[in-house]
Amino acid sequence: MRSRKVYDGDVGFEMRGQSSQKFRRKGQVKNENEIEIEVPNGDLTKGRIFFSHNCAGCHDLDQDLNLGPSLRTVYLRRNGSKRFSNYGKDLTAYKFYWTRKKLWEFLENPEKMFPDTNMQLDGVKDPFLLASVIDYLQYLRVFTCDIRGQKQII
Repeated sequence: MRSRKVYDGDVGFEMRGQSSQKFRRKGQVKNENEIEIEVPNGDLTKGRIFFSHNCAGCHDLDQDLNLGPSLRTVYLRRNGSKRFSNYGKDLTAYKFYWTRKKLWEFLENPEKMFPDTNMQLDGVKDPFLLASVIDYLQYLRVFTCDIRGQKQII
């Protein structure tokens, strides 16, 4: 397949194969200032330990539980894309992708970002621990999933 550049305003995308104008992709970020964020790097081991102690009670990595959706592919997943019945109304009303910045804002204070959320965590106050959890979620998506979001055997 040949690739070509498609421009949507100032943002360029590389698309493979044949495409029609109606299937043209849109940019995720409308304001370029939102891209530049300072989310520090964390420690994967501390993120895994925090996840297993605080998040694993309601969230599983691979399947949706009654209390929370699966989190292996949450990094760069579209908000509300999982068919999960216990999402709050505020959480499905917004259309965005779970980037590092959005995960930072949500995990820092979930009720500030979405007042109707069912998440029982009050927020992570330590910035290094918060960055560690985000790095762990990013690691799960990038290094333990194939291109379709399915679990890989490492």
